[in-house]
Amino acid sequence: PHGGSRRLTAGDPETELLRRWIASGTPWEEAGSSRMERIEITPAIRALGRGHQQQIVVTAVFTDGSRKDVTRTTDFRSNDTAIATVDELGLLTTAERTGETAIVCMYRGQVGTARILVPLTQKATGAVAEVKPFPRSNFVDDHVLTKLRQLGLPPSPVVDDAGFLRRSTLQIAGRLPTVEEAKQFLADTDPAKRVKLVDRLLESGEYADFFAQKWADVLRNKLRKQRDRFPGTVGFHRWIRNALADNIPYDRFVKEILTASGSPAVNPPSQWYGEVRSLDRYVDDTAQVFLGVRIGCARCHNHPFEKFSQDDYFGLAAFFSRVGRKGGTGLRTERASEEVIYVLPSGEVKHPLTGKVVLPHGLDGPLLDIAPYDDPRLHLAEWMRRPDNPYFARVFVNRMWAHFFSRGLVEPLDDLRLTNPAANEALLNALAQEFIKSKFDMRHIVRLICTSTTYQLSSAPLDDNLEDTQANARFYPQRLSAEVLFDALNTVTQTTRGQFSGLPEGTTAVQLPHEDFPNEFLLLFGRPPRESACECERVAEPSLSQSLFLMNDPQLLSKIGNKGGVAGKLATDKRPPEEKVRELFLTVLSRPPTPEEMKKALDHIQSEKGAHTAYGDLIWVMLNMKEFLYVR
Repeated sequence: PHGGSRRLTAGDPETELLRRWIASGTPWEEAGSSRMERIEITPAIRALGRGHQQQIVVTAVFTDGSRKDVTRTTDFRSNDTAIATVDELGLLTTAERTGETAIVCMYRGQVGTARILVPLTQKATGAVAEVKPFPRSNFVDDHVLTKLRQLGLPPSPVVDDAGFLRRSTLQIAGRLPTVEEAKQFLADTDPAKRVKLVDRLLESGEYADFFAQKWADVLRNKLRKQRDRFPGTVGFHRWIRNALADNIPYDRFVKEILTASGSPAVNPPSQWYGEVRSLDRYVDDTAQVFLGVRIGCARCHNHPFEKFSQDDYFGLAAFFSRVGRKGGTGLRTERASEEVIYVLPSGEVKHPLTGKVVLPHGLDGPLLDIAPYDDPRLHLAEWMRRPDNPYFARVFVNRMWAHFFSRGLVEPLDDLRLTNPAANEALLNALAQEFIKSKFDMRHIVRLICTSTTYQLSSAPLDDNLEDTQANARFYPQRLSAEVLFDALNTVTQTTRGQFSGLPEGTTAVQLPHEDFPNEFLLLFGRPPRESACECERVAEPSLSQSLFLMNDPQLLSKIGNKGGVAGKLATDKRPPEEKVRELFLTVLSRPPTPEEMKKALDHIQSEKGAHTAYGDLIWVMLNMKEFLYVR
């Protein structure tokens, strides 16, 4: 499945080692012989200038205390070749870019990393550039500033009130601020108004709607064009939404999904088992969504880039060995919603190579002997929430960080392996520990992130932080998601009726319970099909087709420019043109126009004698601005 290529080359140490072993009769390891315990990487961390070189040395440490230089037979890989490259002998060369990367070293199943920093230096002295601190709001800022100082990257200034209002409302509530909200917020002189705004948004129903959609994506709440699954998918979505509205602890949220029994009509989280139906899917989805581990490789062989073995994979699988089903007739036929999930009195999983029974155990967790009629999934949920679990809290806070900053501290956000270290390990650990300390309070983590000064930095780059992609020297712009953009267009064009068949009037795209609502716009702008548990299914990259749609779609143009639409209403509005232009800017961009923008808008309205086409032109231009299409 991975494809083929040459594995051995004559003369290489690996080839000669294999040749000598065969020539000696392929003996087994002698009893009592020393085993390799770990590898050590030198240097473990190093700051280098641009275009500099550094030899990485890998030393194997054995159980008898002996040490051996194994650099020549170690596999090396750079996690970011734009920062530094490394050859097969461990000689790394930094590039002409400021930043940090990890050099991953793999030898005989052991993994180590060397952190390489390429800081911005002052041309006159060659010293790391001095970084002036921004105002501290919480510990998030402490860790980000430490990293910026290591790299000599200056932070962008704090964004203005209008920018913060728009950014936080779109990212917490999934909608544009209203005109009234914008007027009140911009006029408010309370120094704590940004914190209060975040608190109001977190308490709103829109927060629950928006993040319910996010979780419904990765939990694969999917209709599959089967009408009989409609009650189950709607019920599960409503359960997720209400759990977020009630702010139930995250460990309880996960436990109620993984340990769900009964039918979706009685226990909505059991709908997860309606989509995730086989032992390998139980393991893969659980590991990826709730542990941030892509463990699928270990089902067939020990993981090539991680310490996980087949024992680890089937140890997780054993937690699901007693999941039974009855009633209904399966995933793709009628009566699927009547299927009942229940716990079998016993069940076991065997290792595919040895044939031995594998006892349930978490990754690096103890082996568990589960009594008959006991539900092993309860023990899985208990292991997950343990404070010493290195995965559960970290993947949640990393997922939240990625939501607000467009990339995780670990990227991909659900791939927390040793060979993929965090861009800011200290910050990731601090957030995870705070999450555990808060008893898994989901809103608490969102509040911490959104009230930090780091989150409030402008997206406008400085000359010296333009290349930054992971140190958070500035806010990284991200395009609005398909559903949020669809709703924003409807807000601007005042369209609320007849959007989604079978749902109440006024239902927004963010509130959709499943993926199976036909809509050309949502499909074009990257709504995920929910075929996997990966957030990478959602397409965020812009395309030419999207630009052409926004500029030329007849239905959208009709909403914007016809006499019965928003432009026609503005044309017949008796208020002064200046007041109407200001309201348009507050509606679309959540800010007042600049003097130059006001002058150009008024000149155009005057040239068209205030006709509805003039206002339609203004709206069309603003809807096609990057400022509207992106969170900035």
